[in-house]
Amino acid sequence: MENEQYESAINVLSYLNGLPLKYENFRLLLLSNCFYKTEEYDWAIETASQLLQNDHTNEYASRIKYLAYYELEDYDSALNEIISFLSDNKADLYKSILKEFLIDVRIENIADTDIVYKMKELALKNNIYL
Repeated sequence: MENEQYESAINVLSYLNGLPLKYENFRLLLLSNCFYKTEEYDWAIETASQLLQNDHTNEYASRIKYLAYYELEDYDSALNEIISFLSDNKADLYKSILKEFLIDVRIENIADTDIVYKMKELALKNNIYL
């Protein structure tokens, strides 16, 4: 889709009100994705956060937050999002990111021992080994 289509979708999705919770969650997910695709990263984070308040198990919303923080070069918040989500939930979409992180740890690209320890713990919890 092109930016204009995402912007049109944002306009429509922004004005939908009174939806049942299931459909409200879909609306928030689509809206956060549209914000991400139009490089409105702060709005993507805010909208995904609203969805996660309704459904803390929504890995898609968490991943949008992670990617938006990454694009904003807020790497600490990006890692904290992964840690926060995976502390309470199983990994599905995050499995590839955890594997990449373990590779970075192995080649010593990450120095913060607290983060390394926590990410290794989450990888083990999700049966991810290298």
